[in-house]
Amino acid sequence: MSVVISEACCTGCRLCEMVCPAKAIRVENKKAVVTNSRCISCGHCAAACHAGAVVSETDTPKAFIVHEPTGSPVECILQGKRSVREFLADAVPREVLEELVRYGEMAPSSRNTRGRKYYIVTGDRVTELEREVIRGLNRKVGSVKLFLPLLKIFNRKKAESLTSLGRLFASMQNAYDEGRHPVLCGAPAVICIASPVSNLQGKDDCVCSEQYLMLYAESIGLASCINGFTQIAHKEAEAYLGVDADYRIEAAVMLGYPKYLYRKYVEYKRDIVWKE
Repeated sequence: MSVVISEACCTGCRLCEMVCPAKAIRVENKKAVVTNSRCISCGHCAAACHAGAVVSETDTPKAFIVHEPTGSPVECILQGKRSVREFLADAVPREVLEELVRYGEMAPSSRNTRGRKYYIVTGDRVTELEREVIRGLNRKVGSVKLFLPLLKIFNRKKAESLTSLGRLFASMQNAYDEGRHPVLCGAPAVICIASPVSNLQGKDDCVCSEQYLMLYAESIGLASCINGFTQIAHKEAEAYLGVDADYRIEAAVMLGYPKYLYRKYVEYKRDIVWKE
């Protein structure tokens, strides 16, 4: 683990526990503690903690330093952007979502062809999309179960990875059946971006647009998070959304107003190789 909680200033507010995507922190006796080695050093806890109680162990590969955001408005946006998975229930207005797509489409595209299509999902439709994504995830794992015994002989690590994914996707199904939102996190809106299958750079085009869209969202007080599960189960998502047969979803992003604020800037170690 690489996160340390300072007993001296921890107020026990539970904020670090609530924003931790790895569920590696819990509050005991009004003090936050890292309870296991699940910490992924994402820095969410440090960025959200208003008391400055969270620090990173300096001798770990994933060490980070916490700062106050400084510089130009653009620099502050880049410093403050986090992958948010906790949203308020407030709906995002239609005109705001259309404006996000407007800025997303300003992103570069291969040969400047602008072949992207945007699918905006809101309200109860988000929950329905999540159902289809979870179904697709379980279908993918289920399709290889028959080959697991053979795979264990030739590639034990791959077999273990697939078995672990199977458990994860099954737990997502259980959580969804209980009324929770393990994939789309209760986000008020989701935007899926598709590109022609024939475009060899289609994924690059969609991801570039996704980043433009997300940064503009940050500038107007919206939070966002890339959703890779929708990309994995893209066929089910495409069927539900009515995506043209010659298009494929290459990017998906959850959007909404943040439930918690990240007040600090987390700076990570940089791995730079120079060749001069």
